[in-house]
Parts: sequence; structure tokens; C-alpha cells
Amino acid sequence: MTDEMTAQARAILAGNRYAVLGTATPAGEPWVSPVYFVSPGIGSLLWLSRPTARHSALIAENGRVAVTVFDSTVPMGGATAFYGLGTAGLCPDDELADELQEFSARSLAVGFPGWRPEQVTGGAALRLYRADLTEAWLLPVEDGPERRVPLTLR
Repeated sequence: MTDEMTAQARAILAGNRYAVLGTATPAGEPWVSPVYFVSPGIGSLLWLSRPTARHSALIAENGRVAVTVFDSTVPMGGATAFYGLGTAGLCPDDELADELQEFSARSLAVGFPGWRPEQVTGGAALRLYRADLTEAWLLPVEDGPERRVPLTLR
């Protein structure tokens, strides 16, 4: 993998606000959901969700996830895409403050509200989730057949 591919992957993750999150029941029935996300690096994504949302409940049963991030505003055939596989769950308590600060900073940078710990703990409706990716690929825009390029994580 070249530095150019890594730079393209980082640009996709930094330049888009929504990821398509793929989850599945323990029996393998698929479910996909769009989630507003922040990516602290190529190897992880953060998002806020209600634990009662279908994708959150599925993650609680089966933490394996797939994610795709791409710019849907470009003409057909012009989208570079980021793909990832990994595991997801609630952000661990001992990492919540730092991860929420990262999420908040990105939210504020794009005109969304910032977040405080009391908004994602205790009786609050939302929780911070994190996906840790074990594999990732970039689909660059190029002529010829589809070619996903493996990325080095972290």
C-alpha cells in the first residue's frame, strides 16, 4: 500500500459525515444503517446511537460489523470508497472521555453540537459506540475492473 492510498483513505474518512454500518443477527440476517461518524484514524470509527436502535441491539448480540464510507455526491463511477471489517460495541468507560472529546471536536468543526459525558452516560438515551477495524480497503477511482487495495491499519 502506498502513502497515496493511505492519504486517500484518510481524506474519505475526514471528508464524509455518514458511514453505512452493516450488522447481522447471530443467525446471519443482515441489517444496514447510516450513522453519523467520526474516525480518529483508519482503524476505528465512533458514533452515537440509542442502545435500543436495531443496529445497536444487533451489535450487543453479535459485534461483527462492516462499514463503507463514500461520497455519494460524485457522478457514477467517480466515487472512491473505504471499506472495513471489525468488531463494535459500546465505547469502554475508561476510554469514554477521550473518545467523546474526539467525537465532539469533529461535530463542532462541521457545525453540529458538542457532546458532554452526561449526554451519553447514566439515564441519557444515547451512548458512544466504537468499531475497531481488523481489515480495511480502499477502492480508488481508476479505469478497469474493480480493485480494492488493502490498507495498513493504525
